Amino acid sequence: MKAIKKIMVAVLLSLSMAVSFVPTNVFAAEAVDTWDGTADTSWYVGHETDSEYHITTAEQLAGLAQLVNGDIVFKDKTIYLDNDLDLSGHQWISIGNGSNFIQYFDGTFDGQYHKIMNLYHHYTGEDLTRNGLFGVISSGGIVKNLMVTNADIVSNDCSLLAGILADWVNGGIVENCYTSGKIENDVGDKMLGGLIGQCTWSTQVKGCASNATVISTEPSEDSVDTVGGLIGQWENSASSSQIIDCWFGGSVSCQNINSAVGGILGANFDFHGEPGVIIKNCMVSTKNINCAEPGNITWVAAVTVANITNCIWPDRVPDDLDNNYSAVVKLVVDWNAGTASADPNFDQSICGRESSNFTSASVLTDLQNNAGTGIEWVAGINHPTFAWDERNILADYTKVNDAITDAKKIDANLYANYSIVEDAINAVDHAKSKYEQATVDSYADAINKAISELKYKDADYTKVNEAKAKVPSDLSIYTDETVKVLKDALALVEEEKNITEQATVDGYADAINKAIEGLVKKNNDKNETPVKDNDDKKNDSTSNNQETVKPTVKTENKQEVKKVKTGDDTNIVGVALLLVGSLVVLTYLRKKKID
Repeated sequence: MKAIKKIMVAVLLSLSMAVSFVPTNVFAAEAVDTWDGTADTSWYVGHETDSEYHITTAEQLAGLAQLVNGDIVFKDKTIYLDNDLDLSGHQWISIGNGSNFIQYFDGTFDGQYHKIMNLYHHYTGEDLTRNGLFGVISSGGIVKNLMVTNADIVSNDCSLLAGILADWVNGGIVENCYTSGKIENDVGDKMLGGLIGQCTWSTQVKGCASNATVISTEPSEDSVDTVGGLIGQWENSASSSQIIDCWFGGSVSCQNINSAVGGILGANFDFHGEPGVIIKNCMVSTKNINCAEPGNITWVAAVTVANITNCIWPDRVPDDLDNNYSAVVKLVVDWNAGTASADPNFDQSICGRESSNFTSASVLTDLQNNAGTGIEWVAGINHPTFAWDERNILADYTKVNDAITDAKKIDANLYANYSIVEDAINAVDHAKSKYEQATVDSYADAINKAISELKYKDADYTKVNEAKAKVPSDLSIYTDETVKVLKDALALVEEEKNITEQATVDGYADAINKAIEGLVKKNNDKNETPVKDNDDKKNDSTSNNQETVKPTVKTENKQEVKKVKTGDDTNIVGVALLLVGSLVVLTYLRKKKID
C-alpha cells in the first residue's frame, strides 16, 4: 500500500472555517416549474411568524436564498417543496452564502421527494464563496427527502469547499437525498464532494446517494484538493457524527498527486482528539475512481479514527495493481510536517467486505440486515438503493413482458407485416427506472398496437391460376351441362383471400380441374350418345373403325338379320334387296287375299 502524501494542505487551509462548531442543515430540490431568473419572497413577507411554508415555484426557491442570505435563518420553521423545479438557464446563488456564524440555513427543508433539476453555477470572475444548492447548513438545520439532478457546477472561485447539495454542513442533518450531474474544481485548495463539500461537528448524513461526476484538475502540489464521491472532507467530529446507509455510484477524477480521494469520504481529520466520524453500512458500487497518485485512493475513506463497519466496496482485480485500492486507510498524521500516511498495521477487513457483483442477493441482504432506523434498502437497477429512489429502481415491466409473450405466441409466417411487432419489441429499453414508468408502459402499448395492426399474408393463388390456364378457349363444342359446371366452378373463385384460407383457395383449383375433366363434347348424330372429352387423343365416336350395333330386323319368316359393320357397302345392298323382296311377297299375298 502506498503512503497517502501531503493531504494536510487542504486541512490546514480549512481551519479558519472551523472556528465555531454549531449544528447545520441540508438539501435542495428538482423540477417542473421553470425558473425565469427572478426571486419571489411574497410567500414569506407578511407571514414571518408562520411555522410552515410551501414553495411551488423556482422563483420562490430563489426567494428563499435571498431571505437566508439576508440573515433570516428560518430556525424552527419548515419549508415544504410541493413541485419539481427546473433551474436551467440562470446562475444559481446558494441558499446561505455566509458561514456558521451568519447567513446560514437553520430550518427544515422537506423536498417531499421532489426534484430540483439543472442547477447551474459557474465561476464568473467574481469572488464567489458558495456554489451548491445550499451554501451553508448549520446549527441543527435539516434538509431531507430531496433530489438534485443534472447539476452543472464549476467552482473555480476562492471558496474552500463545494458540493452539489451543500457546500458546508455544520451540525446539521442531511437525510434521504440524492444528487447527479457534475461538480468540478480547476484551481485546487478545495474540499469537493458529489453531495457535500465539507461536514463538521455533529453532522449526520443518512440514507443519501449520488451518481455525480466529481472532477479535480489542479495538478500543483501546493494547491491540493480533498475529493470524495459523497463528501470531500470531514473535520472535527462529535460522538454523533455519522455517515450511515449511503451509496456512491458515480465517478471521481483527481489530477493531483497529493490529494486524498475516497468513494464515500475523501478524508476525516480531527485536530483536538475528536472521536472520528462513524461510517456504517455504506456501499461504493463503482470502480470509476481515479487519481494521479493511485496510492492516495480509498474505496470508502481515509480516516484518523477507523469507526467504519459493515461497508461494501469493489473487489480487487488480479494483476491490476493500479486499481486495487485500499477500502479504508487509517491515517497517521504528523501535524508538524503537515503530512499523513497510512498505518501499515491497520486491517481493513473489520470495516466490511468487497463484492464483485452488486446485484447479488447477498449484497442486498447485508445492507438490509444492518440498516439504520427508517432506512429501507431495495433491489436497484445496478445495485441496491432506497425504496424512495425511483431513479435507481427498475420499472415494473409486467405489462411489457406480457405483451412480448403474446407476440411470441403468434406465427410470424402468417403475417405480411410482422416486422412492426419485432420493431416494437426491439425498441424496449429493459433498464428504465421506476421514475420512467410511463415510458415503460408505452412500450407495452406499442407492442399491443403493433399486434392489433398485423395483416395476414395473401393466400397463394398459383394452383388456381394454373387451373384457369387449362380451360379450353372454345367451350362451344361442349355440352351446356358440362360447360355450366365449369363456369360455376370459375364463378366460385373469390380473390384476396388470406393465408388462413389457403385450403379454400386450393379447393377452387380442385373444382376447376374437376370441371375441366368433366367436359363433354357435343355430338351432331342424333343416334349417338355425347362423349366426354377426357382425352384429346381419344378416337371420335363417328370414326370408321368403331362398331355400332343396329336394331335387329326380322323377316316374316322370322329369320334374324345378322350384325353388320356400318362401313361394309355389300351388306347394305343385300339388306336393301331383302327388304324389296319382302315387300313384293307381301303385296302378292295381299292381292291374292282380295281376289
